[in-house]
Amino acid sequence: MKTHVQNQIIYHIYPKSFQDSNDDGIGDLNGIRSRLDYLSWLGVDLIWLGPVYRSPGFDNGYDISDYYDIDPIFGTRADMTFLLEETKARQMGVMMDIVANHTSRTHEWFRASELDPSGPYGEYYIWRDKPNAMNSFFGGSAWTYSPIRKQYYFHSFAPEQPDLNWEQEQEQVGKELAEVLSYWVKQGVKGFRFDVIDLIGKDVDALEWFSFNKVKAGLKTLLSRVDPTGLVLVGEAGALNAAQIIELKQANLLDMVFNFEVTALDEQTGKGKWELVPFSTRRFKDTLVSWQERLQDGGWNSLFWNNHDQPRAISRWYADRLEAAAMLAVLQFGLRGTPFIYQGDEIGMTNGLILPEDYKDIETLNYLKTNDNLEGVRMKGRDHARIPMAWTSEPSGFSKSEPWLRAREIENGRTVEIQQQDKSSLLFLYRQLIGLRKTQPILRKGQFCMVETNDQLLCFRRTDPTERSVTVLVNLTDQEVKHSFEIERVLCATHEQPSSVLRPYEAVICYTF
Repeated sequence: MKTHVQNQIIYHIYPKSFQDSNDDGIGDLNGIRSRLDYLSWLGVDLIWLGPVYRSPGFDNGYDISDYYDIDPIFGTRADMTFLLEETKARQMGVMMDIVANHTSRTHEWFRASELDPSGPYGEYYIWRDKPNAMNSFFGGSAWTYSPIRKQYYFHSFAPEQPDLNWEQEQEQVGKELAEVLSYWVKQGVKGFRFDVIDLIGKDVDALEWFSFNKVKAGLKTLLSRVDPTGLVLVGEAGALNAAQIIELKQANLLDMVFNFEVTALDEQTGKGKWELVPFSTRRFKDTLVSWQERLQDGGWNSLFWNNHDQPRAISRWYADRLEAAAMLAVLQFGLRGTPFIYQGDEIGMTNGLILPEDYKDIETLNYLKTNDNLEGVRMKGRDHARIPMAWTSEPSGFSKSEPWLRAREIENGRTVEIQQQDKSSLLFLYRQLIGLRKTQPILRKGQFCMVETNDQLLCFRRTDPTERSVTVLVNLTDQEVKHSFEIERVLCATHEQPSSVLRPYEAVICYTF
């Protein structure tokens, strides 16, 4: 196991929504740089930076037109260099998003492929004379006709995002992207998050979205120009099972994977993300424990509740309750794996209220063309994960101009400015939990041992080879719950003076006997 991966606290920044430095309503690199002292104070080790590459912005940067350049809305290459230098000076690092499945339709590779089928870029994308039955994740056919090439090209997402062809005999696409990784490592980048990396293993002619062997071979090519042992490598790959995740980890191809089974617990099975079911504490508990146990030997968990694609869990599961946010924080930092904090988690940001006319996300807009399920959108629409960071009670804390994404006023007290002045706040709880992970090796390296309890209570121990153990007790509900453990030394708790009755959403990390 890479020790530096075990030790990392990763903070996920959505660049458009973190901090605006030039008052155009859009977050940028210099804005991020201006908040590095805050991230250092919080205890962050690695910043996961959403895409800042040059892009037409059709899918908010996940449609890249140049992997080597910085989009002007975020700044310049010099700004990126300054950011990397200043994070290093604070003993932090930067992890970048790599989109290896697709590019923008405006990328020079696609333009060349479209114009010259027999040229050097002719097979960089997936072209066919006739479309088949495969559909895009954003709705509609996954095939779009090019009147220039007089063929159809494949896109897993929007037509503006053509998929790269990882089936080439010479592996040119993989080699091109290996050079991209090498370039950014030389600039000082310390890790990569690979967007929808499982999709590089699809077989469109067989109507198959995933082949593990193809994904593994693609990752080997992708990492061929860098030394992976010094990097943090994270894959967005919901199709992988536990055995495959362990195999990739042991091969030094990925350190961990984002698995979305937990974040999909409020979805109706087989009906997509928009059709919801009531949140089940039992399913939540069983799913968490299952992944802890499946990756116990040889694997490693990514620990997250939210990200730029997954709106706020406290809104979806716990009606925006701040006490529940504190409970989820203690639970997250008690589990075995690497904690990911998505910007605003630490102050209890919610999904907020976005009016239908203010939605920006292409996935949501496409869905609303044929559906009127506004409740599903309010819970699962990606814009709700992208509301600008609440630095102060006024939007001017993010930008002096109108933000690129409008939402309702910030909830009272859920700002960095207010919570930094209150040592009993959620923000200080996060800071305490981060400090605890850094000072208690058992929370970083200890094994996970489930303790059987009723459905309301989640209890587990983290143990080390000396048979020392720390117990994590979590009340997952808004009801009082009795337990039989004798709480001794408390390391961290959501409430003062824990007892044999856990109050609603109470959680504690402690020694028990």
